Amino acid sequence: MWCLPLLLTACASVQLPAGPAPLDPITFFTGPSNGTGTLNPIVGKSSDVRVESLGTPTPTGLRLIQRIKEGAKPERTRTWLIRRVQNGYVSTLTDAQGMVSVDVRGPRAFIGYTTPSGIRIRQQLALQSDGRTVLNHLEAFKFGIRVATLDETIRKPLAK
Repeated sequence: MWCLPLLLTACASVQLPAGPAPLDPITFFTGPSNGTGTLNPIVGKSSDVRVESLGTPTPTGLRLIQRIKEGAKPERTRTWLIRRVQNGYVSTLTDAQGMVSVDVRGPRAFIGYTTPSGIRIRQQLALQSDGRTVLNHLEAFKFGIRVATLDETIRKPLAK
C-alpha cells in the first residue's frame, strides 16, 4: 500500500497550482458547490461539464451527491461516501468498482478508482488560496492509454 501515492502521482501529468492551506475534502465539500469544466476525449469533440454538488455530514464523514450534466447527454447523479480514517480518507463512489483511493498531501488530493467498464480514473484536486476554489484535473485510461482528460473549477458559494 505504500506505493499507492507514488503510483497516483506518476499518473498525474500535471501539477496543479495550489494555495498554502491544507485541503480537507470533508470540510470543503460540506454544503453546496458547483463545478464547470471541459471534457477532452482523445477521439471526438470536447464537451462542457457542469456539476452541482451537495455534501451532507455523516457520523463518520460525508455523503456527497453530485448532479452531472455533460454536453448534450442526459443529466446523471452519483454519490460519494467519504470517511476520515486514522491515516487519511477512504471513499466509495457509485461510478466506481470497489474502493476509491484518496491520498491528501497538503493542499492537494490524489484520487484513483476504476469504473465498472474498466476505465482507470486518476484525479488531482488542488485547493486555491481563496479557500473556496478547488481545481480538478482528471485523466481517464483504458488499457494504459489516456483516453480523456477533464479540467474543472469547483467553487463554494460566497457566504451570505
